[in-house]
Amino acid sequence: MNARLVLAAFAIAATSIAHAQSCARHLFVSGYFSNNVAIFDACDGRFLRQLDGAGRIRGAQAVRLNPADDLIYVVSEINGQVQRYRHDARYAFVDVFAQFTPEIDPTGIAFGADGRVFVASYGTSRVLELDRATGQVIGIALPGDSGLLGADNGLMMSGAGVLYVPGYSSASVARVNPATGEVRAAFVPARAQGLRRTRGIVDEGATILVGGEGSGEIYRFDADTGAFVGKAVTGLGLPTGLALDADGSILVLSGTSVIRFDRASGARLGVLASTNAGAIDGGTFIALIPVVGASGSMPITSGFTGTWVDAGVTGQLGLGLEVLPDDRLVAEIYTFAPLGGQAWIGGVGPIDGDHATVTLSTIDGPGGRFGAAFDPARVQNTTWGSATLRFSDCNHGTLDWDSDVPGYGSGSMELVRVTMPSGLACP
Repeated sequence: MNARLVLAAFAIAATSIAHAQSCARHLFVSGYFSNNVAIFDACDGRFLRQLDGAGRIRGAQAVRLNPADDLIYVVSEINGQVQRYRHDARYAFVDVFAQFTPEIDPTGIAFGADGRVFVASYGTSRVLELDRATGQVIGIALPGDSGLLGADNGLMMSGAGVLYVPGYSSASVARVNPATGEVRAAFVPARAQGLRRTRGIVDEGATILVGGEGSGEIYRFDADTGAFVGKAVTGLGLPTGLALDADGSILVLSGTSVIRFDRASGARLGVLASTNAGAIDGGTFIALIPVVGASGSMPITSGFTGTWVDAGVTGQLGLGLEVLPDDRLVAEIYTFAPLGGQAWIGGVGPIDGDHATVTLSTIDGPGGRFGAAFDPARVQNTTWGSATLRFSDCNHGTLDWDSDVPGYGSGSMELVRVTMPSGLACP
């Protein structure tokens, strides 16, 4: 292979790369009828991937990250399950944490700071407490005869350690203190201020935001008394999911869009994401999940497969990367030897979250000739050293190397992406 031609092609192609920036959060959107949870970039709204492609999720409802075990819990209503997925770059399926009998119809899930786990049961209008290790029901936080009807997916544990329970059918909100057992079933009375079909609830500290799917409005109530404070957003079409973004704005899943609103004025700021891109039908819930490694380096996923070049010296080095299914990275470096001539250096190494360390070698010797002139007895595999790769975003990375071969030494260089294979996406 002619390294000069390869590097020249890489250098030309590199000028067309869009320099996307990494985002610290992913937006998860649940689709009830489409039986899926779609993942979007929470900064620019790009669809990234489906959470699960194996058909496990049936009737997707609440999605929440449990700080106690750092796993993502997904409520799958139709098959009566709470499923768990890893909070890492691949979001791999872990297990079915809880399996319920058909009458339960689980919808919401919430976690206490002490590790306690609670699930909303739409079918029995109860809130169940689950054993944090086994997923078995160990208690009832809200009884079925409280007056609240249709406990829904907006079940929320506030920073003060209080559960708020949306009653979809009763158009109300209950307040439960798990520490004392106090239950205020009509904390927000039925149809208060026109509230209809209660869904999402968000903690604001002194107040809570409550979404009314049937009334098309987001309401604000006092978190201690339940007194009506005001309407945060009006004029919505069937709002379901509700979340607060890091900048303080309100995100609302309404119809086929996740829309951003100013929290103080209620003004519409724009559409963050179209759920059609994620094949969502019957959107029910949205959640903002921190991206592992977003504070510095990005976790290495299949989306980093492709060709890369030295960002500082055009034509000096080309790098081909391939992420393997078993969490290993193949790296092939096309460059030049210290004393001149072409050098092809390659190897494979394990991926460890946001970085990969690859053991490299070269193939050289007088038997290295094209075609029939190739003599395998006169070539040798020589250990070259190692390289560690990290990526700050989807199109920029760093290569740190340490070579055993004289002339290469050790050092670091910035990388820029040239190509991405068809069918892959970088989160």
